Amino acid sequence: MLFLTYWELNENMPEGDRHKFVQKIMSSGLFPPKGVEVIRWDITPDGWGIVICEQQSATDVVKSLDMWRMAEGGFFKSTKTAPIISIQESMAMSEGLVKALA
Repeated sequence: MLFLTYWELNENMPEGDRHKFVQKIMSSGLFPPKGVEVIRWDITPDGWGIVICEQQSATDVVKSLDMWRMAEGGFFKSTKTAPIISIQESMAMSEGLVKALA
């Protein structure tokens, strides 16, 4: 199952602290957690970005995001996570609903 997380970094965290924290997480092997495959992990110049992951369950999503929050409070300003499907799947589903409701 695919999930997209939109995130914004806390601009009040000093850049040096942010880099040390990310290096610590990445070298610890905590991210990505077992059962989570990171497909994309992108950042913008304004300090927000997305992560697209394939995960077995919503529980894996919670573990993945909570790990970042627990390890360093205030790293993120905000996050939003939701399951995603392709446009093709969405269109096919909508078409079926339109036909059923017609």
